[in-house]
Amino acid sequence: MSTNRAPLMIFLLLANVQLAAIGHAAEFGEVPNFSGYWERPEAGSGRQFYQPESGPGPIRDTDPQDNFAIGDHTDPLLLPHAAEAVKAHGDRGRAGEVVFPPWSECWPTGLPLALILAEPVQILQEENQVTILYQRGMNIRRIYLDAPHPTDLHPEWYGHSIGHYEGDTLVVDTVAQDTRSNSDRFGTPKSPAMRVVERYRLSLDGRRLHVDIMVEDRGTYTAPWRSYMEYVWPSERNGGDPADAEFIEMACAENNRDALGVEFAIPIDNGPPAF
Repeated sequence: MSTNRAPLMIFLLLANVQLAAIGHAAEFGEVPNFSGYWERPEAGSGRQFYQPESGPGPIRDTDPQDNFAIGDHTDPLLLPHAAEAVKAHGDRGRAGEVVFPPWSECWPTGLPLALILAEPVQILQEENQVTILYQRGMNIRRIYLDAPHPTDLHPEWYGHSIGHYEGDTLVVDTVAQDTRSNSDRFGTPKSPAMRVVERYRLSLDGRRLHVDIMVEDRGTYTAPWRSYMEYVWPSERNGGDPADAEFIEMACAENNRDALGVEFAIPIDNGPPAF
């Protein structure tokens, strides 16, 4: 190739990459299209938050075997009562008890815990709403676009989510979560003050989805903390076509036994608790 043609070839290559991104992203004008199936890139994993490059991050797992869900209760990010809850949860693991995560006992995860589920998710994008479907437990979230939070909110398992676009990013703000769910796998509680902000952004070729996470809860933490998640098209791992992706049914509540066959109480919705 002559040196005179090299700049032209580089330009055409970059143009093709841009067109690939636009092809995955264009039913809503300048708004990127997040619709489709997404899954975590780690096969059989997805149970940990990623640590940020700097600043406060999620509570760390101190169990190298990852079987006993022992979080670092000495983290200065935790308020005293939250540290006690994490320690009590970890004491079960230190005693040799395998501590199953909430989703294995039919409990809705809430946020931000839903973001570490290993099973795939599906995003359905409309003009006024984005819907996220979770294969695990067949749970659903609705994100209302360009609308404020109502003033008379009642707590719900996944809270109340509103969203808007900032250029190539979908920003989601969630409040009013049910405090019966935990913040992570380590028993960290959440208070009615919890707020979770997610920022969804596609890679240039549209085949990866990056989610920045900010969690603040003055009733649990001394300061906000940040994390991030990555998702890929299903074809990135199994060599298939994303158009062939589909969910399998995972109806947890049709039985009340965990992975070892031990019976537990099925969660019962008695109505929204008062703030």
